[in-house]
Amino acid sequence: MTKALNEALERLSLTQRQAVEWEEGAALVLAGPGVGKTTVLTARIARILESSRNRNFRILALTFTTKAGDEMRSRVDELVPGLSERTVIGTFHAFCAQVLRQHGSHLGIKPDFAVYDQDSDREELLKDALRAAAEKGQSVSSDEVRWLRTIDRLRSNLVSPAKTAGHFRDEEMGLRASLVYSIYEEALRARNIMDFNGLILDTCRLAHQMPAVAARIRQSYPYWMIDEFQDTSPAQFRLVRFLAGDDFRNVFAVADDDQIIYQWAGASYRQIVAFRDRFKPELFQLVENRRCPPAVVQIANNLIAFNSDRTPGKAPLLATKPDDGPAIHFRTYGTEADEATGIAAEIAEAGLKTWPHTAVLGRTRAILTPVVEALRTAGVKAAIVTRRDRFISPQFVWLQACLDQGLRPTDRQVFIAMTNAANLIAGIELDASLLEAEAEGAGHSLLEHWAHAASGLGNDIAGKLAQFAYRLVQTRSSWRSLVAEALVWLPETAASSEGVESDAADDKAAWEIATRAIRAEKGGDPDLAELLQGIALRPKEPPPDPDSVRLFTIHSAKGLEFEQVWVMGMAETVLPSWQSLQPKASPAELEEERRNCFVAITRTKRTLTLTRAEKYRGWVKKPSRFLEEMKLPEEIQR
Repeated sequence: MTKALNEALERLSLTQRQAVEWEEGAALVLAGPGVGKTTVLTARIARILESSRNRNFRILALTFTTKAGDEMRSRVDELVPGLSERTVIGTFHAFCAQVLRQHGSHLGIKPDFAVYDQDSDREELLKDALRAAAEKGQSVSSDEVRWLRTIDRLRSNLVSPAKTAGHFRDEEMGLRASLVYSIYEEALRARNIMDFNGLILDTCRLAHQMPAVAARIRQSYPYWMIDEFQDTSPAQFRLVRFLAGDDFRNVFAVADDDQIIYQWAGASYRQIVAFRDRFKPELFQLVENRRCPPAVVQIANNLIAFNSDRTPGKAPLLATKPDDGPAIHFRTYGTEADEATGIAAEIAEAGLKTWPHTAVLGRTRAILTPVVEALRTAGVKAAIVTRRDRFISPQFVWLQACLDQGLRPTDRQVFIAMTNAANLIAGIELDASLLEAEAEGAGHSLLEHWAHAASGLGNDIAGKLAQFAYRLVQTRSSWRSLVAEALVWLPETAASSEGVESDAADDKAAWEIATRAIRAEKGGDPDLAELLQGIALRPKEPPPDPDSVRLFTIHSAKGLEFEQVWVMGMAETVLPSWQSLQPKASPAELEEERRNCFVAITRTKRTLTLTRAEKYRGWVKKPSRFLEEMKLPEEIQR
């Protein structure tokens, strides 16, 4: 056993150690905030790898975010260096992409499929398909792209086009939805494109229609771990069931029913109940909170006890940190503008050294915007942290699209994106539609014809872009060296454009982070299709400024921790939200708002400051009911 693993095991509590040493069969670990769930998962993976050094099986660990997967992989590698190559650690979508690359041919899916991660791309795909269907005499129009949201809901619930009509009360509407859905699926398959829902849906289809594939996965991965199980959608849980078959039970799930805050995406307490019914797991509960001060643990326990959708008999969190003095503060302001300036003033006064360790949390992005402006006015570096799903500089939009075009030479949408981005980079005006028509007449590929047109403009930057495209067309196998060179010269093309230079630098950092993670995930260099699929599935935001205060929506802050946490907007109709307080709202909506508050207050390691304004947008707001439910001491509320 490695020294690092031995030391990690010695630091575990009794319950953590029991979970880590669990051998065969299903297990459910109820893990509240700050109790070391990632420590348990990584120690268990490392222990199994260490005890089976001479065996060839791999461990499958499914996470909810790419960041969680990257962190888990890194920790495993620290505990048992060199053995993390025997793991597949990543999101459900990344794992499904891998399965479909290897076995998708059974469904007619080619391994070099593209992943459309943007709604705008999918909408254009459906519009094109509807236009083509109308030209062939089908009674459809491009306006029916509005059905895409409905199609997404059907796909997320694993409903096929053939069964769509049965999900509508109005027969004619159901038949219409079924037709548009069929056209969309045919367009995806014809162009070898997957969308996010399709990755899950088609892997479910594969496991259901080809039991031998599911059996092979069980043989290759005899141990499965699932992180943040409470955040899984019904489709993701059905995927687990389909892959497990009737007899496989080595599923180790970590969940917390008090942190279900993605109900709108299908997450539900029912998934945890269904897991217990289906797999009959051994139950472990981790309660020793090692993150928060005792006073915060107490108010968190008080608050969440008001929810009913929880595991019966669940024990409260237990504080393990010493009481180092006042940890909870409360502020009341006159208006939301006063709240913003008040928060900013206190953070500014605390000093530069505290800023990187300070977070401001709000229910929505809108409530955070005045605070980030007030912080900057006070001379404090600050930014609202949000997930970025695409590159924002034309340089890296072009690079991604050009590589995509090299892989899929007939993809019209990618060609349009590439041409438009090149126009912005070089200050040229090439028309994608015109080039497309000319390429067809000349018998050229779209990328080759674009390169020919760009190289003849007498524009130095356009010439460099064209040279990259020419070389990609002529020797696609050299794409790695082409990309390595482009990462040097491409950002330099933004130097003369105000604002774009920093965007390109941010995108370069995001590209390099993504490619390193993809390489680590694969355990070697990816091919071009794997790289592009991985980039499509990963966030594109750069690393945060190390000297800045970060502001998050509560959803964005889940899984994070900070020395000082401010939770603002503690008022009725703000937190809890207006929607959850309406007469027709279900009790589950208010419970989800309470879980949001629970997640927010348990992000802190040292101090928690709760704030509210008496008026928002001119309307008087009562204090949030959650303040009373927390049972804050009276001296704090004064």
